[in-house]
Amino acid sequence: MPSRIAAACAAFFLVLVVLVAAAASAVTAVATRPFAALWHAVVGDSQHLEHEFGARQYVALVASAEAHAPTRAAAEAVAFAARRIGMPYIWGGAGPVGYDCSGLTQAAYAAAGIDIPRTATEQLRSGPVKLLSRLRPGDLVFYGNPAFAHHVAIYLGALGGAGVVLDAPRPGEVIRLDPLAAGDLLAATSPAG
Repeated sequence: MPSRIAAACAAFFLVLVVLVAAAASAVTAVATRPFAALWHAVVGDSQHLEHEFGARQYVALVASAEAHAPTRAAAEAVAFAARRIGMPYIWGGAGPVGYDCSGLTQAAYAAAGIDIPRTATEQLRSGPVKLLSRLRPGDLVFYGNPAFAHHVAIYLGALGGAGVVLDAPRPGEVIRLDPLAAGDLLAATSPAG
């Protein structure tokens, strides 16, 4: 009888170990899920960049952007937006459950104590406009044309030689990191001065 109890205890212990390992794996997957889909190309992924960087590099980039932002307000805007990574894009969304591109940038700068207009076009026009060659963490980058900016993102810095923005890209996607795509990249502003 004692050997049966010992065998049952051993089997129970083995099942417990398997369950704990499975739970740990599931918790790890949930905790890292926002990072798994962070890097998406705005205009395709011909270089397969999403496989090039891991969560550690993304976290380091965000931390570096906060540390090297030119002003405290820019650092606070980056930190606010980074905490929303993985949240859904919601057309017209301005938080707290989801954002569109300009809703995210407006909320990020509002959290830093700076009021900027609601739409991307209005944010671009509120300036001050700066050269794209002089981007700093926290700057806003705009896509479109001078009459209509259809997208805005927060510049973070470079990863592997490529510029990176934090944005709410489009319906069906989540807030994430994207490459600073050339496409119809239009202009940049520095709301934090």
